[in-house]
Amino acid sequence: MGYSILDEKSIIDYVINSKQLKGFFTSGDAEAKEIGDGNLNLVFVVKSKTNSNKSIIIKQAIPYLRCVGESFPLAKERMKYEIRSMIEYEKLSPTSIPKIYHTDEDMCLIAMQNLNNHIIMRKGILENIEYPLFAEHISEHLVKTLLGTSSFLMSSNDKKALMDKFTMNTELCKLTEDFVFSSPYMTDATNRHNPEIDEDVKKIRLDNAFKIKACELKYIFMNKSEALIHGDLHTGSIMLNNNETFVIDSEFAFFGPIGFDVGAIFGNLLMAYCSYFVRDNKTYQEWLLKTAFDVLKLFEAKFILQWAQVEDSALLPKPYFEEMGEARRELQELMIRQIISEAIGFAGCKMMRRQMGVAHILEIETIEDEKQRAIVEKAVIKLAREFVLNYKKLDNINNIFDTVKNTLSYLH
Repeated sequence: MGYSILDEKSIIDYVINSKQLKGFFTSGDAEAKEIGDGNLNLVFVVKSKTNSNKSIIIKQAIPYLRCVGESFPLAKERMKYEIRSMIEYEKLSPTSIPKIYHTDEDMCLIAMQNLNNHIIMRKGILENIEYPLFAEHISEHLVKTLLGTSSFLMSSNDKKALMDKFTMNTELCKLTEDFVFSSPYMTDATNRHNPEIDEDVKKIRLDNAFKIKACELKYIFMNKSEALIHGDLHTGSIMLNNNETFVIDSEFAFFGPIGFDVGAIFGNLLMAYCSYFVRDNKTYQEWLLKTAFDVLKLFEAKFILQWAQVEDSALLPKPYFEEMGEARRELQELMIRQIISEAIGFAGCKMMRRQMGVAHILEIETIEDEKQRAIVEKAVIKLAREFVLNYKKLDNINNIFDTVKNTLSYLH
């Protein structure tokens, strides 16, 4: 079957004629609605007319950037990398992704569990919902998927074979290279920002010390093929409730630096934290800060613990250290410090670009008063700059926490 863009009618025909999906619905019993609100893809919910408990989600890539339109072409084949990454995640961390029912690389689509008892985390944050298990769940997912696809655990041959499946996800890598590391910090037609922060934006775009460090981090992103990373992990690509946490939307997946995913989720939680400087819920603000640091702490502890259980890998063949002694612990400490420091640098770039680039976040955008919103945006810019300029020094939790508190002390 050749590629065609589906709509609410044609997707029913697709489902009924699919060997893997037709068993979900009887003929004439299925109905569909397009519910996508993201930047890239179509998302349909297909459900039974007679049984509200029977439904699936189908996500299809279209050949342009949805949030811009057909004037911005984007290869639909990006869905291949979401399909392939979800297959790997299903092996490594099956409880943290939706059940996969069907994949079709020709039609650039994936059919999966409808998470209708869960909410996009970004929306939950706007409703002041606390998720007591989130840090535990997301740190476990990060360790299993990042350690599990790295040279810390895999053999050299197995890792290179897996890397080969993701090498050509070039267009979405280029989007990140441009929209996270370059375009926001120069004149570009895609950029936008609150007019109340004009001077702050101008200063960043003239700040060569910042731009050099951002370019340094871009180089790491482009050239450090450590593990299979999600590539776009933020509170909009997580669905959860009090008991479960699911990672979705992994079409940016490729082999990149481990710190990128860690920094992305950390930076997004800190932006949400900053948004509560002008929202009336200090208790929830403190929960966001605690959760951001719990993610870092748990990731670090679990990464070291699970790596310590690996007896043989590309990095450490079995005879290299005779036993788990001081030398191996020293190596672990060296590597985790490097991962954490790079995560902080990446967090800074992610935070900065959301204030002056093409894509912003709801936690800040929904602050209607521009002057109030500017208070938050200025705080994020200030903290993001500290992270990017000093990321090499920010390699332990205490230093990072002190930097956050000291940089934003003027707001307390």
